[in-house]
Amino acid sequence: MMQEYQLKNKNGISVVILSFGAIIKEIITPDKKGKLENIVLSYEINDLYRNDEFFIGALIGRYANRISKACFTLNNERVSLDQNESNNHLHGGNNGFHKKYWELVEYDNISQSYVILKIISKNLESGYPGNLTTIVKYSLNQNDQLTTEIFGESDMDTIYNPTSHSYFNLNPSHDSILKHRLRINSEKYIPVNEQFIPIGKLENLKNTPFDFIEEKEIGKDINTKNKQLQITHGYDHCFVFNKNGLNTSELYDVKSGRKLSILTDQPGIQIYTGNHLKKKFSKHQGVCLETQHFPDSPNNENFPTTILRANEKYYTKTSYSFDIN
Repeated sequence: MMQEYQLKNKNGISVVILSFGAIIKEIITPDKKGKLENIVLSYEINDLYRNDEFFIGALIGRYANRISKACFTLNNERVSLDQNESNNHLHGGNNGFHKKYWELVEYDNISQSYVILKIISKNLESGYPGNLTTIVKYSLNQNDQLTTEIFGESDMDTIYNPTSHSYFNLNPSHDSILKHRLRINSEKYIPVNEQFIPIGKLENLKNTPFDFIEEKEIGKDINTKNKQLQITHGYDHCFVFNKNGLNTSELYDVKSGRKLSILTDQPGIQIYTGNHLKKKFSKHQGVCLETQHFPDSPNNENFPTTILRANEKYYTKTSYSFDIN
């Protein structure tokens, strides 16, 4: 049975985490008029997450994003993974972290400020080497900041690139995020081929539709006749943070006044504008801001490594700050 864990602060902000998929089901924040709304896409009925195909709100692992031809080489040995998007591997495979029940480690049910969940992924699960333990801590403070901390350790060399896959909509009564304003501290992005796999290089984004160094509406250039946007039917690309120590991005909606600021220690952020949402959801209804390492890094020597060595301790931290303008 799916358990719900609620985090709350004194300013009216609350977060609901599910034991299934370590899913962020709700982030309730006020708009500029004080109206409280859930600013992430979700299912009202928890059981619907079992058959969800859009990774709604889930913690993604072992490897976020895509791995070309569902294989890579590690320690001179070829490793084959699940093929779950054509002949490629996406978001940890069919039985990734998003489809598993997480064990409760600790829940602060008095002040409701944090919850800690744990999962063990066994050796060769989805093809990945090593018995991998992952712990995630979600915490909400009185400064309206939600922090996600992920800890990992494997008993064998493996690859590891977890992320959070919430779809944000800061004005949920509107079924589109195209009027949201986005800023990313990035001057380069990673172009992809027809299968959404990186072509192995970084590209300058100045004077292209991918330039969000200055805040602009997501929809401003999304329908531009640009090969990359036509391939992915919108934004579905990894942006490389500038090397100035400010791995930041901001999302703002003028109508609601809500502002989301993200700070991370990860080298990139995947911006996905919900181009393929359907059924309960509609195209562009939410935008994912997935802090992560680069897609297909194991097959690109010029990308930062995502190898996690045996018994090495992994840690990453991303913070989401909520404000009103």
